[in-house]
Formats: sequence, C-alpha cells, structure tokens
Amino acid sequence: MKDQIQLLQEIESYLEGQLSDAERASFEARRQADPVLNAQVEEQQLFLQTLQQYGRRTELQQQMDRIHEHIATPKPANVVPIRKSTSYPRRRTITNLAAAACIALVTSLSTIAIMQRAAKQKTTAQYEDVRRVLNNIQRSQNALINNMNSTSKKAPANPGTYGGTGFAISTNGYIITNYHVVQGADSLYVQNNKGEAYKATSIFEDISSDLAILKIADSTFKSQPLPYQLKPQPVNLGEEVFTMGYPRDEIVYGKGYISAQTGFNGDTVAYQVSIPVNPGNSGAPLMDSEGNIVGIITGKQTTSDGIAFAVKSAHLKRLLDEMPKEKLPRREWTRKSAHLESMSRIDQIKKLEDFVYMVKVYN
Repeated sequence: MKDQIQLLQEIESYLEGQLSDAERASFEARRQADPVLNAQVEEQQLFLQTLQQYGRRTELQQQMDRIHEHIATPKPANVVPIRKSTSYPRRRTITNLAAAACIALVTSLSTIAIMQRAAKQKTTAQYEDVRRVLNNIQRSQNALINNMNSTSKKAPANPGTYGGTGFAISTNGYIITNYHVVQGADSLYVQNNKGEAYKATSIFEDISSDLAILKIADSTFKSQPLPYQLKPQPVNLGEEVFTMGYPRDEIVYGKGYISAQTGFNGDTVAYQVSIPVNPGNSGAPLMDSEGNIVGIITGKQTTSDGIAFAVKSAHLKRLLDEMPKEKLPRREWTRKSAHLESMSRIDQIKKLEDFVYMVKVYN
C-alpha cells in the first residue's frame, strides 16, 4: 500500500511538471518499458482532467448565481427604479443561462463517466489468456466415447476444442496447467513429446490464480525422477528465463527475461516477463538458467508484443503444500535429482522436454 501511494505521488508530480528534467526523462523511460505503469499514468491524467473540468463547471455555476443575486437585490431609494418591462427580459436571460450551464454540467459529467468506463474496459482488454483453439470439427459422440474407454495411448481422432501446456510435478502422473485451459472440459488428454497420450482428470482448481492440477488416470503411469524443483525464492529483475510449450503440435522453446516483479495490473502473485508466447503456451513452465521452475505462463499483453505474465512458483508451492496427502501423496517438487545448472541450454532442453505435456481439451 505504501509503495502504491508513493507511486501515485510520483505520477502526480510528473503530470504537474514538478519533476526535474533528469527525473522526468527517467520516469518517461519507465513508462515506455512498463505498460502497467503507463496505464496508471493515463488513468490518473484522466482523473485529474475530470476534476479540473468539474471545478471549472462549479466556478461557472457560482458566478451565474452571484450575477442572479446581484440583479435580484433591491436598489436604494435614491436610485431611479427600473421599469418592469426592462428588468424582466434581463432576469429571464440570466435564468436561461443558468439553466444552460446546469445542462452543460450534467452533459460533461456524463461524458466523463463514459470516458472513464471506456478507459477501464480498454485496460481490461489488454490481458489475454493464451489457450490454443484447436480445429473443432463435427464428431461422432459414440466414437469419442469408444476412444475414452479404450486403453490405447492415442488421443481421440478429433483434435479437440482447446489446448495448452502442462508440466509434471511428480513421477506418478500429477501435472500443473492453467485453470482456463481445462475450464468446462468434458474430457482431458495429456500428450508427451513422443506422441503418447494419456487420459487425465482435474483434481484441483484455483480460479483466483488460474491454476489447475491434473492426474493421469492410468495407474501404471510412471516417469523418470523430476530434473527440476519449484523455486520459491523471488527472481531478480532482468534475470534470464526460458519456457517450453505447445503453441503447435511440437514443443517450442522461447527465451526472455523478468521485466517486472508484479503481473497484470500489479498482481503480486505473478511476474511480467518479456518473452514470446502464443496460443498454446498457457500452463507452460517458466524456468531460470539453472532449470528451476520459477513460474507458470498464464497470458499475455494484447497491446504489446513479447509481454507475458506468469504466476510465481512460490504461490504454486503454497497451494501444493496445502493439498491433503490423500490427494497429492508424493511431495517431489522440492527435490532436485539432476543438476541442470551444469548443462548447456541444449542439454537442458533435451532433459526437460520429457516432462512437458500438451493438454488437449474436449467439450
């Protein structure tokens, strides 16, 4: 809260021209680099303009009232009285002007309210989740049911409705993805980089942070020990990160850096990341240079290329630690069995891609 108040004071000083040339140049550079800060400045500027316009309207109304009172005040006896026929039109004119001023005031306030609502809607529209919309063709319900009941390691022939990415947090089939990827799903499949598909179910969903935990339904499923761990410590501003996801039918690598310690609209449980993401990257892991999981990709900024948002792994770790053991028996996300920090990036990717899955949604 204190930081937010200080930021608002800094924005007001900037808008009122109270900053030095060096401070103003530094602040404008921050505006260009941080879309969230730029949106706050624009909103504050609109708010101050609203107050100024309201103040001018109020002052005009007060002036009109004073003129009206002056005309209505009785004149001293030694002053020749003004004929009624002369004073009546002037008083009527002033009354009409006052009425017009009131109408103008109401119109201005209505216009300002509409502008504020439009600005808010514009800000909200800047965030976009990155689900992948799959080719939703007409399908046979019976064929889909047969596929769901089969033991084949292939997903149904129908390509599904939505898709995203998930990554393993245990060796026995628990996978993390975004809630918006699996929302409303009739059935779920996860598919590895070898094309093997497994039926899955959602066992936990946290709408507020847009996270979901999936469980592979095949009880015989088992993978190699996790080569990474969830890193709860904050990542430094400017630190290099990378991600692996499924914006298409093969795994795709992307590299970037942490550009802000908070996510969209100052969300403290997320990072802002300068990294290329596309539909299908939702739920993809965000990793540091040592191969630790530091976040989960959730969405991107629609008005700026290369700006994405990721829920911090510290928040995910808190959710996992609070899960009952009967739902999530193995606590493997804090153990690291492979030392990826000593590997080249190419070798890290080869090691990690077996633990990143395409999530296919059917509804």
